[in-house]
Amino acid sequence: MLISFNRFLQDYGLYLAIGVAALIVIVILAILLPYYLKRKKEKPAPRLIDKTAYVTALGGAENILSKELKGSRIVLHLADNSKVDKEKLKEAGVDGFILMSDKLTLVLKGDAEAAYKTIFGE
Repeated sequence: MLISFNRFLQDYGLYLAIGVAALIVIVILAILLPYYLKRKKEKPAPRLIDKTAYVTALGGAENILSKELKGSRIVLHLADNSKVDKEKLKEAGVDGFILMSDKLTLVLKGDAEAAYKTIFGE
């Protein structure tokens, strides 16, 4: 019995090793492939920034007294905060905003500098 098993391993050992290696590769791919596909889908498409949509949502160009870029945020001092249309800001691409008595902070995910340059031309 032992001699026949040794003979079997001598004849088919290479094929068994290749089969085990292939099985290991298949298991690793089955684990990693869903993670890779999910990660690839999560990448958001770049948004197009429309200057007129932002300016209109902020109450017009005359309502903006000063502006400043701070990282992923745009800080604006407005003449009248009641003219701000929050829904239009969200539609224009603002991810969040903080409205205080003397300023409005727009939070943008992605390239806030590009958005600032497009909106205000600086």
